[in-house]
Amino acid sequence: MNIFVEHDAGTLARLTGADRPACDGLILQHGNPGVVLAATVRGNVLASDWMIDAEMPGDRIVCWAGTLGESEFAAHPPNWMGAGREAINAFCAEMTPQLVKHGRTMCFQPHSRHVLSDAPSCLSFLRAHQGQPFEIAFSPATMLELSMLDDLDDHLIRMFETLGATCAMVMLGDLNPNEDEDREPARQSVPLGEGNLPRDLVRRLLRDHVPPETPLVLSPRQLNRQLEWLGDVGES
Repeated sequence: MNIFVEHDAGTLARLTGADRPACDGLILQHGNPGVVLAATVRGNVLASDWMIDAEMPGDRIVCWAGTLGESEFAAHPPNWMGAGREAINAFCAEMTPQLVKHGRTMCFQPHSRHVLSDAPSCLSFLRAHQGQPFEIAFSPATMLELSMLDDLDDHLIRMFETLGATCAMVMLGDLNPNEDEDREPARQSVPLGEGNLPRDLVRRLLRDHVPPETPLVLSPRQLNRQLEWLGDVGES
């Protein structure tokens, strides 16, 4: 398995004594932290004050897909209509020259409340921007609503079948059924194995639909327990 860990940039700086990098986090290879998969820049990319720093580490930027709503994680129906797609297409058109100039790729992490919210919208986005510096960081847990738990297996199967082979990485968090959906406190940061994702099914879907070289990204919290939960997805 190609395991990476998403570390908070401020925590890394304190631990290493280095200056804080110009990003929110760094995704580093487990066991070989000198390998940087991506820098993470959070916030709403569709907000007028969102920006990136040309000095950030690495050549890939992971960010949320953005919302037209005033609150970053509140449900906002225009996100899933023509207005949402027009907004992200306009954002990509504006960003492309800067990304090309600096040799960087932008990798959108979808969220059920954002413009890229589900597997079909992500696949459509990838097809529309083929050959451009944009990717998808497939993130099953953040693409789920608590109301989807009754049909969780079906939702996960469709997601993996659609995005497993085309994504740049898989962000492996978990869905906590006790969180308040309207508050969205930090659902994406619940460590793998601490929520409702079914272990046997997720392991099988990773094995069947995600190429072994695709990076799997974990939280640094309780990392050993997450690795134990994940096991060897190459096993049948």
